[in-house]
Amino acid sequence: MHIYDLKREPETVKYILYGEKLMKKEIPFIDIADVNCWMVYLMPLTQDQRSNYELTDSIQQACIHDKVFGMGWDVEVPGFSKETPMTDENALKYVKTYSCGGYKVSDAAVNGYKEVKKGDYAIARNKNGHYYVGKVSSEGAHYLYDAGKTLYRNFSWGCEVEEWVEFATEEEVPSEIIGRFSQRIHSTIQKILPYRQRMLVIAMYENHIDKSRRVYEIPKLHIEKSNFIRSMNYKELEDIVSVYMADKHCRDGYYLLPSSCKVSQQNYEFTFVSSNKKPITCQVKNQQEIEISHYKNETGYERIYIFSGKWDDLRVEELRKEYETYQHIYIISPSELYETLKSNMFLKNEYYDHQDKDMTTKELIPKGYTVCKKPKREYECSMDEDFICFERKDGLFYSREFDTLILSYHIFPEKEWEKETIERIKRDINS
Repeated sequence: MHIYDLKREPETVKYILYGEKLMKKEIPFIDIADVNCWMVYLMPLTQDQRSNYELTDSIQQACIHDKVFGMGWDVEVPGFSKETPMTDENALKYVKTYSCGGYKVSDAAVNGYKEVKKGDYAIARNKNGHYYVGKVSSEGAHYLYDAGKTLYRNFSWGCEVEEWVEFATEEEVPSEIIGRFSQRIHSTIQKILPYRQRMLVIAMYENHIDKSRRVYEIPKLHIEKSNFIRSMNYKELEDIVSVYMADKHCRDGYYLLPSSCKVSQQNYEFTFVSSNKKPITCQVKNQQEIEISHYKNETGYERIYIFSGKWDDLRVEELRKEYETYQHIYIISPSELYETLKSNMFLKNEYYDHQDKDMTTKELIPKGYTVCKKPKREYECSMDEDFICFERKDGLFYSREFDTLILSYHIFPEKEWEKETIERIKRDINS
């Protein structure tokens, strides 16, 4: 008997042929419980200095060259050297020294850097628009300040990385990571908590280093109707709605006015115009409700398209019936938008997979397990379309998005009991 791969690419193999029998490929297990991912901002400058592109870019490029990242609030602390670790005691001494000058350091920055440890991942977006991901190689944060060096006199505490992996364009970066950096308010350092974003940041680094050094093999994130909305940043969601609108109205002589996207409007995202018809417009929200009644009397538009990522197809049908007398309003369903996504280049980089999944979560429930809302005992789990949760809800769970069993954080204080539990569930879900 021989084993043959039915598909060439390892990451897309779903079944193997053993003799005459098809057998499902084993569901992998990934442990990210002890790994944190951090958004860091290489901006150790005053507000006025940050507008100086050349100054900011030179400091950030020096950080990339020296394989470091760090926080500002620079001050020379007596007795500290580059080898001084960022312990609670040393951090307190630093804060006291800095405050003697009448200034206040950011508690969030200090606490964040105290928590960074070897093996964590850091991601930065620099002034040049490039993204950089590094894996922490130092044991943790340590004192960086050095008055004699141009770069290090701007920092107080920081870490080294093994290397920085560079991504020159947003097309190379997972969409929800771009969305995370699009937030208006940024702290000096911020822990990334959602498991999907952690998996994607890890993949950005691990996929682009030599295979001999890789710690993780992160599967591609499977995209389908149930999860494509939460996989997109708000700009992409608006873009896909614009493509949907263009497909509907391209034969009517409508074209998009790009400047309308840049002007902040209370109720609309952008406008399409035609020489002999009223304009068409839209309102798009990723994870917020939209008050449709606000658009009932807006008859100055030929059509107003509405899309909210909070509404499923059933809810859209209900809303369409409720507002069916208002012919100028059209509510787009997730199914319609998903068809537009599939026929265009959205979410098509190396981190996403659009192939149909072979099995549903219901089909993957291990034999002998009871499905309930809040699992509290062995052989109990909760389930929805994308997840099977075994312990602590999002502690140990199967993700259909990654087709993987994931330990997101430690579910038991006793390591041996945790290990036995994981092995049991791994065995059961693959049986």
